[in-house]
Amino acid sequence: MDQAIGGLAAPLLDEIDRELGAGYSAVLYGSAARGEYLPGVSDLNLLLVCDSLRPEMLRRLSPSLESLRRRQQAPPLLLERGEWSRAADVFPIEVTDMQHAHEMLRGADPVRELVVDPADLRRALEQELRAKLLRLRQAFALHSADERALGELAARSVSSVAALFRAALALFGKPVPRPTPDALRAAGTVVGVSTTQVVELWQGRAARGPCRAELFEGYLAAVASAVRVIDQFTGGGN
Repeated sequence: MDQAIGGLAAPLLDEIDRELGAGYSAVLYGSAARGEYLPGVSDLNLLLVCDSLRPEMLRRLSPSLESLRRRQQAPPLLLERGEWSRAADVFPIEVTDMQHAHEMLRGADPVRELVVDPADLRRALEQELRAKLLRLRQAFALHSADERALGELAARSVSSVAALFRAALALFGKPVPRPTPDALRAAGTVVGVSTTQVVELWQGRAARGPCRAELFEGYLAAVASAVRVIDQFTGGGN
């Protein structure tokens, strides 16, 4: 495990061990599981699947999670085992992303047992991609002459857009490369549009520098093409 990730996760899990014992699973996912974690930029994505999350248990976890908040990290996702076993239809994108890159830190693996219905994944992808496209268009209409504002928006949004492109690869039954640039290029082939601009923005997300209008236009074009392709995809239901 990366030293920066371990510095955040290990003390947290040691504290949770004292409160929960062996009654939970801890899953590392997202950029940390793909070897792409950037301190100060990336989130520490953790999922805790617990035997019970009654209010008294949540109160016991509070001091442990407060230490993450002080380090400007979001708390883990918290689900009971019964909830998690029925979660694939509600969180198909998140589950799909975890299944392609996750690391077990505690307990048995709760991720591999879930099955994502392609119909659920297609609907969720269309909804999320359309929402992204609407927001990106609004921002470009407002800030097309402001390269710094476009750069800030691109830096904030490109990681979540990349996750949607990875899920699109899975929907089409294609291999999902672990490195995000490779996954974006592969998704571009499936979608039928160049994702070169998306790769460039993803690779520059830490700098949060200015973004040229034509670069942002390429970003918009890639997301718009993905929306059209997912909307017309028939292998995953309506």
